[in-house]
Amino acid sequence: MAQKSKSLTSAKNPAVQRFREAAAGKAAGLMLAEGVRLVWDAVRAGGEVVEAAVSSKLNDVDLRDALAERAGSFLDVSDAVLARMSALDTPQGVAALIRRPSYDERALLGEELAPLVVAAAGLRDPGNVGAVVRTAEAAGATGCLTLRGGADPFREKAVRGSMGSVFRLPVTHGMTAADAIAFARRQRLQLVVADGRGPCSHTQADLRRPSMLVLGAEAGGVDSEWLDAADAHVRIPLHPPVESLNVAVAAGVLLFEAQRQRTDA
Repeated sequence: MAQKSKSLTSAKNPAVQRFREAAAGKAAGLMLAEGVRLVWDAVRAGGEVVEAAVSSKLNDVDLRDALAERAGSFLDVSDAVLARMSALDTPQGVAALIRRPSYDERALLGEELAPLVVAAAGLRDPGNVGAVVRTAEAAGATGCLTLRGGADPFREKAVRGSMGSVFRLPVTHGMTAADAIAFARRQRLQLVVADGRGPCSHTQADLRRPSMLVLGAEAGGVDSEWLDAADAHVRIPLHPPVESLNVAVAAGVLLFEAQRQRTDA
């Protein structure tokens, strides 16, 4: 049950700073969800709503009631204050601080006999990270991990890019490459590295086996640690002069090929 609703009209209230810090990924243990659809996704996925802010722009009475019931703190704010809290150009009348989920490594495997884990290695654009998480869920991957030094999947732009998938798909952040490789070995996952110079195309690789699919940044690809550890180096054939794909597009090509192989099998 939420605390008693509070009315907030001053942009100098500490709550404004809390929301802005969460948007920037600087609020320990919290992430920001904004807009009707994304906040509903968080609620329906069972996310812990730590604090919610709504303004008169919110016309969804059911969402307002759900937040009033579930949020640890419920703030009734002016449109001007919500605009200061928001990372959006046009706020939709609702924003919420959601507790970041925490998963152990086995959660990334789901209940599948042949898990498919996506590793984002060195992706620095949070929008791309969010899109990869969304694509991973859409293609039936069991989990996603993002490496230390790359974009945080729980930052506001990545959360928006995931279109709610980050609330449903097990996602972890902060492993090193060595940690992730050791995890793959412990769980007997073949390491499939996306490599533009790989010897086999994505349709020739056996993606039916328990696998970790490793995607690097568009410009630099994956580093030598991954290339040395890989069980398979897989390329997506491209017509010249095109040399690379956006990482989210590449993720879609590879993940849906894995889905096709597994469905056919």
